[in-house]
Amino acid sequence: MDISQLFIIGVPADGDVSSIQEFQPGGVILMGRNAAPMIEIRRLTRAIREAVSTPPFLCIDHEGGRVQRLTDGFSIIPPAREVGTVGADAVSISAMNAAAELRSAGLNFNFAPVCDVPVHADDTVIGHRAFSENPIRASSLVAEYIRGAQPTVLCCAKHFPGHGGVGVDSHKGLPTFDGTLNDLQSTHLPPFRAAIGAGVAAIMPGHIAVPVLDDTSTPASLSLPIVTGLLREQMNFQGLIVTDDLEMGALKNVDAGQIGVRAIEAGNDLLLFCHATDKAVQARDAIYHAIESGVLSRERVEASLERVRATKAKYGII
Repeated sequence: MDISQLFIIGVPADGDVSSIQEFQPGGVILMGRNAAPMIEIRRLTRAIREAVSTPPFLCIDHEGGRVQRLTDGFSIIPPAREVGTVGADAVSISAMNAAAELRSAGLNFNFAPVCDVPVHADDTVIGHRAFSENPIRASSLVAEYIRGAQPTVLCCAKHFPGHGGVGVDSHKGLPTFDGTLNDLQSTHLPPFRAAIGAGVAAIMPGHIAVPVLDDTSTPASLSLPIVTGLLREQMNFQGLIVTDDLEMGALKNVDAGQIGVRAIEAGNDLLLFCHATDKAVQARDAIYHAIESGVLSRERVEASLERVRATKAKYGII
């Protein structure tokens, strides 16, 4: 059982792939520290592929606006709100163009679109990263984006069940959604339902406590009632579930090993560690020990491994 396939890890700024070769992850993410001209990104993605025995997901945050890691040799993408204001055709064309450039650079997985509906007065992290403050319009444009991009690269809808209803940035602390179940159903969940309807390959739970769904105030990313109960079972999502970066401030009081076990236990398929490979190693080792001790069932882990394998096969990665 190759637990490493359930991890997406980062690349050092110097492009050294030795840690990737040692870990053999299921995926690799490029960050701002890896920004370079397109020809150098091609060399890096080729080196990553050569360093692992199983072809990896090669991931990036390439939303546009203030979240676009690669710019040299890549088209500058306006914020989602700006593109969405022009209309559905503009969203589809922008998504197709961005996906084609990413694929040309050797990447196959984009952590976009943002499905959040930013309606909280103190929102500082989503803003114009979202298509609209209107859930109906946001839902329509999310679907257009996925239909435009996903024939070329996998898409990941984020940040489930919605980061737009909180006022704290989960990079810095743990936000709590204080709204009602009706607020979730009417405002924040529709874009994710639209993404599922459009066939999105993956969905990313956010580090957001949602007491109306889980009264323990566990972050959505580590919550069985939210990841498995709501997303997998109630909303019948059959694709990949990918955590947000597990090194963010919202989880700063939980050690990496515990985070890894809890994330898998909740129902996530892929665990994202963008920066510290040693933390990914701790999480991987803890998952092995949890299986051996019976804390995690072998069937739960094998289900995620099979979903990762099947997704790579479906999209021609393996």
